Amino acid sequence: MQQTTEFPRLKIAVSDCLKGVECRYNGGHAQDDFVKNQLAQYADFVPFCPEAAVIGTPRETVRLVDVNGQIRVLGGKSHTDYTDGLQDYTEKRVELIKQRNVDGAVVKSRSPSCGLERIKVYRETGEWFGSTDPMGQGLFTGHLQKTLPHLAIEEEGRLQDAWLRENFVVRLYTTARWREFLASDPNLADFQAFHRNHKYLMLTKSPSIHREMGALVATTRKDNLYQSLLGYQNKLSELLAYRTKRGQVRHVLDQIYGFFKHQLSSGEKNLYHQTVQEFIQGVVPLITVIKILEQYLMHYGSDYLAEQVFFHPYPAELALRSKITAYR
Repeated sequence: MQQTTEFPRLKIAVSDCLKGVECRYNGGHAQDDFVKNQLAQYADFVPFCPEAAVIGTPRETVRLVDVNGQIRVLGGKSHTDYTDGLQDYTEKRVELIKQRNVDGAVVKSRSPSCGLERIKVYRETGEWFGSTDPMGQGLFTGHLQKTLPHLAIEEEGRLQDAWLRENFVVRLYTTARWREFLASDPNLADFQAFHRNHKYLMLTKSPSIHREMGALVATTRKDNLYQSLLGYQNKLSELLAYRTKRGQVRHVLDQIYGFFKHQLSSGEKNLYHQTVQEFIQGVVPLITVIKILEQYLMHYGSDYLAEQVFFHPYPAELALRSKITAYR
């Protein structure tokens, strides 16, 4: 099967330092290779850096501090309270990100403004006592997640994990396809086709939510199309938040294999079953099994399968399915 898939251009909000911009507290950057050298080829970035915009570069380090039950952002040495300025920047920048209708965000880990999780909240004395003191989100990322609760957000550190990276990229591209789909002024037939073509990709996430989405599509008519699209979008966001597991992928692979099993020789059948078992055992990556199924598709044909996004959910050059650790 010849690869002819066209992919949407992603729109991603990104911490500026991850792009290589020298905006960190020490005047340096935190350039991330995946962001700078890979995602940048496929995405338009909406950058942000609250601390540089409000405090300047270079600057003193800041920390989250519990002041009388309120989380404030204070200078580590001067104890200057920068919270109001950072909050003002955050609200304006998050509103811009919302208006740009981005597909996801990559934020800087361990940052008191941009960190996604496990950011220390200190006492006014400057002390932090491990498990007895809270940990939270950076000021900016917390507001971003509250404003756009369905947005895919990851830290650059977590994206070093092949499994989290593959799931994040699938989520980005599926969200982008949905964004472009809505912009195309779709009709009922278009809606049905979108759901049909994403079937096997969705089944790797959550079969139960996929069934709910299918029921919604089945009850959609011209007069309730708009309401159905809104409901479907919420379900799609819920489904994409699930991380793909090897076992669920195997169910999908076996369903696709079922289209051809009566036409295959015993040798071809044995090759498939052996290879898919090696995928489950973590011996070979998913792309090995995909290529076998694509060969069957090219030889025996299936218009239905040829339209399935599962085969090419994102550009092959990202090579995410080539890593054994991309699935658990």
